Amino acid sequence: MSDEDWIAEVCRVVREMTGARLRDMGLRELASLDRIEALVRALCAALAVMAFEVWGEMLTQMAVDATRACPGCGHARKCKRREGAPMELRVLGLTVRVPKPYLECARCDAPGLSITALVSGLASGDTSAELRLRAGYSASQHSYGKAKRDLLVHYGETVERTKLRRMALEVERCATDYAERVRETAIAQIERERRTTGVPLLMLQADGGVVRTGTLTPCVRGDPGFEKKTAKRGLPRRKRETQFRELITFDVRVPGEVEASALDAMVPVHAREGERSRRMLALAARKGLGDGTEIVGLGDMGSNLPAAFAEAFVGYPKAHWYDDWHHVCDYIRKAGHVLVGLDVEHWRETMRDACWQRDERERERILRRARKHRAPELPAHLEKCPVATLQTYLRNNWDHIRSAELKARGLEFVSSRAESQVRDRTHVRFHVAGAWSSHNLEGKSLLRAIIDDGRWSDFRTDYLCRAATSFDAELVLRLQRARDEARLSDEQLAAILGPHAADHAKAA
Repeated sequence: MSDEDWIAEVCRVVREMTGARLRDMGLRELASLDRIEALVRALCAALAVMAFEVWGEMLTQMAVDATRACPGCGHARKCKRREGAPMELRVLGLTVRVPKPYLECARCDAPGLSITALVSGLASGDTSAELRLRAGYSASQHSYGKAKRDLLVHYGETVERTKLRRMALEVERCATDYAERVRETAIAQIERERRTTGVPLLMLQADGGVVRTGTLTPCVRGDPGFEKKTAKRGLPRRKRETQFRELITFDVRVPGEVEASALDAMVPVHAREGERSRRMLALAARKGLGDGTEIVGLGDMGSNLPAAFAEAFVGYPKAHWYDDWHHVCDYIRKAGHVLVGLDVEHWRETMRDACWQRDERERERILRRARKHRAPELPAHLEKCPVATLQTYLRNNWDHIRSAELKARGLEFVSSRAESQVRDRTHVRFHVAGAWSSHNLEGKSLLRAIIDDGRWSDFRTDYLCRAATSFDAELVLRLQRARDEARLSDEQLAAILGPHAADHAKAA
């Protein structure tokens, strides 16, 4: 019987029994949605518990039947059961108890065999892939404490914070691998097909945000916590050496598109050379990049983004990086703080007009006027004159300041989308030690990007498929190890693996 036939038969029985139960209800009770929902939820929970109980019994019985004969003397081994200490497995919303039978031969010195651990590869307290996925999803949105609360409220699952963190980190590592495979596929498609058509226009926005990271180190003499103990466990206090890491978020969309569908993130300090441009190209390829596609890049001039953009789209003549108008205005506003003896607001307005209209002569005239009206002494918190900074910024990036051109075409000229994406990746903090440590930063940000751009379903399918593939390979290795240790015979190994035992062994 196939899975579909089995489900159909169970549904038929449930339909008959449900009809009989509902006919016993009065109209007033039957009309209550809340009453029926509570009944159905209780039924689903009971069916799930019963199905897992049957699974545990069948798994145990079939494994014992296949391996009962002793590989040393050939006699039947004794099956000892730890009735008082079953194996507890955590699935989404349920705790499943599975027997732990142990085979032992009384006639020879062949080693014993723990059946459930050998066949399933599970140990007490292990979790299902679905529970790990939900833990990773919840932990990607907020702190581990709140993720623990989410699992309890939505699924009735109580998970220790440390265990939840381990599950979340595993899912984040898989998310990093998944994102890399998606990038490789997208770039390979461009290199292979070299399409001459594509979407007419793509807008790429990128921005970098600063994240505080650090690791705990012992306190030394002079630190406030030196020779002090923690309140709960009485351990020596430690300090966190703070470092600041940049996290760059990329966003590619067709102009006018509201929902994100191509996001990526990276930590530059960990990235290899050329990784910025590579991720830009991969994102554009996912959105339908063609040889005739115009690529509009928008963002600030930091984080080596313009150079990476030029490197990524070197073969595309209609690719240009534009400076974010908000950053230009920000430099002008800061320059006005050190001007005296003139109408500062009027000066700022005329400078903005000159930059907007790309009037280079007027720009230089306004800058000369600003240099004449600089304050005699700069404020103590400023290391460099903002007027000189503005002059350098405008002269170096003049070719990229074309906001009026973007507005005339009906395109965005302020990279607010990239700014907001950076806040989603960096400003939503994890209030637990180690969550934003440097080596965990990219995994968390990538998992957030996968969820935000609507690829969670694809990632979930990929994760479950890889979990199944990994289980098959690990099962073969466990069985082969048991055979080498004389806990299984060749015949028992073949019986468990089925008719394709040789293929399984070769694949492993």
